[in-house]
Amino acid sequence: MAKGSADAKTAQEWSRIGGPLVQGASPLYHQVYRALRTRLESGELSAGDRLPTEKELASSFGCSLVTIRRALDELVREGAITRTRGKGTFVSARRIDRELNQLTSFTDEMSLMGLSQETKLLGGEITEAIASTADRLGIAEGAPVYAIERLRVADDEPLLIEHVFLPAHMFPGLLSVDFGTTSLYSYLYEQFGVELVRGHQTVEPALPSAREARLLEQDRSQPVLLLRLTSYSSDGRPIEYCRTVVKGSRARYHLEVSRPRSL
Repeated sequence: MAKGSADAKTAQEWSRIGGPLVQGASPLYHQVYRALRTRLESGELSAGDRLPTEKELASSFGCSLVTIRRALDELVREGAITRTRGKGTFVSARRIDRELNQLTSFTDEMSLMGLSQETKLLGGEITEAIASTADRLGIAEGAPVYAIERLRVADDEPLLIEHVFLPAHMFPGLLSVDFGTTSLYSYLYEQFGVELVRGHQTVEPALPSAREARLLEQDRSQPVLLLRLTSYSSDGRPIEYCRTVVKGSRARYHLEVSRPRSL
């Protein structure tokens, strides 16, 4: 199908979501936002599909351009859509939802979401633990650790960079394994009987280095999420420290919380 025909078809499909807005209910722009958000989350549209023009949406919803622009601004802030000057507004690549309260491998997570995944091994070496790494692993500063760096790709787009550190004395011969094709967690369990059962993780926003931005195929001005995870075995020993740089525009993290019981 020609691109013009495809765009016309997409615009026609989007026009069906419009309808009379309810005065006096929630703000009009929020009603438009919710209707557009529902359509975006339906999965019927692919990343890169073009939205109708603001005038077309205003006509479909029977509202002003100001209302449409405010609704679209909300979706842009969320990363659900992107605006390209002179070209239009497009559906962004859908965010990848990950759980903060679960200790699962990247491979298993992507499989559960039905996404293709690839791991590129960027490097591996034995190095001396700096103070912060040694503290997290419960070893002496300067003790030998394995340092493994991997680029994780989801649906053909780079998603995150992992820097993994493990005590070298616990896992002899680890660097002989290609962890681009082998699951680290599975290997530790199958070869050494070490199962990682819990972890302590922090999350904070950051700006990527020039190299990180290049690997993630994004601009340095775009924020990333910086995750620091220490994983423990069933006997309580710290086994792995992982520093992960995540593409902020593609990932969304969830954490279930509960109100503590009153004393």
